[in-house]
Amino acid sequence: MRPPPRCPPTPKNDAWRPYADVRFVLIRSTGRLKPSRGLILDCKRDGRGWEAWVVWYDDAALKPVVKMDWLRIEQLIPVLVDPNWTGG
Repeated sequence: MRPPPRCPPTPKNDAWRPYADVRFVLIRSTGRLKPSRGLILDCKRDGRGWEAWVVWYDDAALKPVVKMDWLRIEQLIPVLVDPNWTGG
């Protein structure tokens, strides 16, 4: 019995392309040293600048809450995400 035919090796290029936009952000808050973590849901033009509809977990209060609001882009720090990072 003959072994099955072998295919020539194919180049390994199975990495995901980087995301086209940034959705994860850190939110600068006045009076706080540590920024909050947030997720951008939408963006809109506001006069000469931009605003983002952001949801974030506000743990600065005695009872932490989830908030959603339009925030100026200047308040946000983008968090770049590598879809190919495996944690190692």
